[in-house]
Amino acid sequence: MNGRILRSLARGLPPLWRRRFKRELLLCFPSLYATDMVRYEQSLTCEEEVQALLSKLDATLDVPGDIIECGCFLCGTTVLMARHLRQRGCNKRIYACDTFQGFDPAEFSRERQQGTVSGGGDFTENDLRYVQRKIERLGVAEQITLVKGLFQETLASLPGPFAFAFIDADLHDSMLYAARAIWPHLSADGCCVFDDYANDAFRGATKAIDTFIAEQKPTIRDHGPLLHKMYFASKDRA
Repeated sequence: MNGRILRSLARGLPPLWRRRFKRELLLCFPSLYATDMVRYEQSLTCEEEVQALLSKLDATLDVPGDIIECGCFLCGTTVLMARHLRQRGCNKRIYACDTFQGFDPAEFSRERQQGTVSGGGDFTENDLRYVQRKIERLGVAEQITLVKGLFQETLASLPGPFAFAFIDADLHDSMLYAARAIWPHLSADGCCVFDDYANDAFRGATKAIDTFIAEQKPTIRDHGPLLHKMYFASKDRA
């Protein structure tokens, strides 16, 4: 069964039922996650972005600490990183942090009013139970710890150390809070990659990243844009 058949079977169903049908079908036939149409349900827009992210991850395999991801949605990128680590023979754990219920309504509303977020949805169609079943069916559940809740409620309980962080929280306050909370626990030579830099749909993310880079400049070894809409910062040894 391929992506074209999946799309054909789902056509004509109401949106909620279409989503449920698609997810149940994927869980029954997990090989479909690898199809071009599904792409593990990950958020990066092209294969070049995936490879750029994994290249930064590879550079930290010998750095002490685990992996943390803030803003996971359906954990597609989490799965890709877990599978990549397994291929590299690396047993680092990935902490996947998300509300698994969408954006914080107050923060989302605030950014809407400020005009720093446009288009897209609020990701409320997420489902923790589905994500749990998905990572189990894909054989990576033992390597991934799902952390449910607002970052302000959960990150303090994850002291690290971390070798690599991927922050894809979209909104200004969440991006900046996650970066500030994780950076002190990022090992020397560790790397933090941000998504949605210079993304017109989430202009607050760009502002948050610029603020963070300015604050931490003395502790950053290298930083800059990474492909289309990602940005990275590597931590200095000092």
